[in-house]
Amino acid sequence: MYPGYELATKKQTITEGALTLTLAIAVVKVVGLIYKFPLIERLAGGGWGFYQTAYNIYSAIYAVAVTGFPSAVARLVAGYYAQGCYRDVLELKRQAIRLFAVIGVIGSLGLMALARPLADNLMENPGSYYAVLAVAPSIFFSCLMSAYRGYYQGLSNMVPTAVSQVVEVLFKASFGYAAVVVLNHYLSREFDTYGTVMGVPQTEATEVSSILSVCAAGAIFAVTVSTFAGYLCMLIIYRRRGSGITQDMIDNSPEPERVDVLRKQILRFGFPLALSAIAMRVTSLIDNATVIRRLNDVIGSHLEILYASHHGLFERISVEVPDLANYLYEVYGYGMPLFDLVPTITATFGTSALPHITDAYSKGDLERAKKGVEQTLTMTMLIAAPAGFGLAFMALPLLNLLYPGLPVGAQLAAPMLTVLGAAAVVSCLTSSVNTMLHAIGKIDVPVRLMMIGCVVKVLTNYVFVGIPQLNIKAAPLGNLLCYTVTGVLGLWLLLKYSGIRIDLIGTLVKPVLVGIATGAVARLVAMGADRFLPGRVSTLVGVAAAVVFYAVTVIKVGLLTRENITNLPKGEKIAEILEKVGLLK
Repeated sequence: MYPGYELATKKQTITEGALTLTLAIAVVKVVGLIYKFPLIERLAGGGWGFYQTAYNIYSAIYAVAVTGFPSAVARLVAGYYAQGCYRDVLELKRQAIRLFAVIGVIGSLGLMALARPLADNLMENPGSYYAVLAVAPSIFFSCLMSAYRGYYQGLSNMVPTAVSQVVEVLFKASFGYAAVVVLNHYLSREFDTYGTVMGVPQTEATEVSSILSVCAAGAIFAVTVSTFAGYLCMLIIYRRRGSGITQDMIDNSPEPERVDVLRKQILRFGFPLALSAIAMRVTSLIDNATVIRRLNDVIGSHLEILYASHHGLFERISVEVPDLANYLYEVYGYGMPLFDLVPTITATFGTSALPHITDAYSKGDLERAKKGVEQTLTMTMLIAAPAGFGLAFMALPLLNLLYPGLPVGAQLAAPMLTVLGAAAVVSCLTSSVNTMLHAIGKIDVPVRLMMIGCVVKVLTNYVFVGIPQLNIKAAPLGNLLCYTVTGVLGLWLLLKYSGIRIDLIGTLVKPVLVGIATGAVARLVAMGADRFLPGRVSTLVGVAAAVVFYAVTVIKVGLLTRENITNLPKGEKIAEILEKVGLLK
């Protein structure tokens, strides 16, 4: 009746679970960045703009599968598991798989049907049409995969999620880059031989854009391939490792709820969480829908002012006026992989904390819930602050390091990455706070907060991007204001509704100050080393110096305590070493 129950789950602590996911995310992001930066150079000139537009459309729907309904399953599984209702835990998984399969079919077919109007009308970027079609099937596979992820996360077992994430990125990286290289080669030969691209006649003015449109579709089709591989990985793990519920646990479990009750619970918790997830992702759609539109307004009425605002950089590149808005939006996207990296990593702390805080809060153990909240916020900011402010202080050196073939694009993107670095810090805060609001049952609050944030972002984009002297340089300001408003309000509401009082100085203020100092150290050391070393080497020297400075400082000021360290795998040995060298008391 319940296959695979033989192996019981070994529950992980918040720190262990977060570390498991963080290590997986680190692998995922390193591989992803290694592949993404050369991919951007391959698609430069408009193709990356097509890719971004399609990915932003897709990610809003994908958010439902990955961070919406699965979070509801994780919360429900954690709650039933804490009460010893193990039959309900297994039935929840079964119903989640069926429900998510239906959602996946609807999502994939719906995205295919709406691909043309979304690309042409909403985004004003017709070249992204093929890319939207290519990524649509991944919604179905993501839904199936996330049902298993939500189940295991509810059991505080982050290993299956971590393994599947690594499998995903390996398939995406290998397939995506290869697809672009092969498609570019054959489509270029087709145009040289027949004057067509995919059988459609082209002129020299339209040839590059048409080839890049198809190449972008090939690159993003790798997402579909990778989600299929990730789903197969989760399925294999479940078949081989089991459900984590033993036969003794089932025998001693009370009779389960009716199936229709469990379905209603998934939907009751899932829809608000899905709306919250969509609201978080819709900021990217807002960028597409408002930034490109306002850039086209500026280009149509104040083109010379726009050119002048970038201090002669456009004299060094050749971009046709009809393609200018898409190109500027593409340049804005050069810093987005770095911006996205930070909250992606810190989100693991919220994901790991959710079942623990849910368990503590549902049992009325506010002291344990407070400890979980403080630990989650502290670990989040310990990563977010130095990473975010490091991006802010080192924007141009990092972009020159990562895009050696796009020097003009790097210079255009640097001011935007500076603002995005600061925005990444408050984005991490927002993500963790939203997860903890879910854990205490306030699942509708993040939706309302993100609606407020989206209004802030729309107004900011419309007003400031429409100023000819600012144009694309103002786009990141919407992110900064949006996440600052939602993060601060969300934290206030979390403490208000939970009745928890935390040490704000230790959990937020100190990490932020240390993060700012770390970014400044990186910049100063890099500037000094630049006098004697090549630019790329001096950048790495600055980053290395900042890492050493930060590691020593967080321990010296008491941000990383012995308790935090001993919660890590091999933590006792690490703590002993740090005590011997005088870094830990």
